[in-house]
Amino acid sequence: MLLQSIQLQGQYKQNLSGGLLPRFPLLLLLCCLWYFLGCTSVPTAPTDTPYQPIAQTEIHWRTLSPGVEAADINDLQFPLIVHVVKVDLLNPAVAVITSEPALFKNGQGCIRGETTQDFALRHNTIAAFNATPFKTGSLFFSVYRTIVGIHITDFCRMSMPNEGYGALLFYADKTARIIDAQTEDVLSTDVRHAVGGFWTILRNGIVIPQKLHRRDSRTAVGLTDNGKTLFVVSVEGENQQRSQGLSFEETAWLLRELGADDALQLDGGSSSSLVLQENGEQRIVSPIRNWNIHIRVANNIGIIINQ
Repeated sequence: MLLQSIQLQGQYKQNLSGGLLPRFPLLLLLCCLWYFLGCTSVPTAPTDTPYQPIAQTEIHWRTLSPGVEAADINDLQFPLIVHVVKVDLLNPAVAVITSEPALFKNGQGCIRGETTQDFALRHNTIAAFNATPFKTGSLFFSVYRTIVGIHITDFCRMSMPNEGYGALLFYADKTARIIDAQTEDVLSTDVRHAVGGFWTILRNGIVIPQKLHRRDSRTAVGLTDNGKTLFVVSVEGENQQRSQGLSFEETAWLLRELGADDALQLDGGSSSSLVLQENGEQRIVSPIRNWNIHIRVANNIGIIINQ
């Protein structure tokens, strides 16, 4: 019995070291991935450093293609990193696309998630960025996401509107408009593309007060020239030591300084993504992470150039 007990104890220790212990690093890795892949970034305490938007004269634009320009804002003192894209929507070479119907499981907003980079590569975009907030069972394991709000692509509605949120609409005449609430009366038949966002943060050049003031990664869009010019801003905030991000109101101040009259906050946090094509190469501009892991978001917007 004593020998049998010793043998059983040895077998138990072998099973413990050979079975459970090797799994511990894997479990630790999965926990780390879950931490870094949250739909929004971990809340951080607001800083007392006031944000002063950079003047237009200090922004150096570079041409990506006819009708599309880009610029980078790097404030080492704040610190802050922002990437900006300006699009002439009426330029004959410019066209807007959104995530296509083939990705959707149904007409209720259930879509197969993909990274903005994958979207950009598949459509050969000159610029691509994430769009609507979404729900999912697991960012890491779930294949599908459910869009919270409207999604229209090529006049085809793939999800239902949400009156509590704003949206960015692209019309058949190539102009765009930002609406405060997704209601049926504004979703007319001439809306070619539409993506939902969170809230309108700028209207007629006036910054709209917001309840949330935490700084984070942001994706936002702005319009000027009666919807003929589109601004896209991607604010870095995943690495707070490099760039602490912006609040909703600070993002609105930035877009107003760029020249926007109206602006809308899209999905942000770790979902915030921007991919640009420069010199024939698709490049993830934002976010920059130590680990090359990027969120599979619900839907994306792309700017393509018609040859």
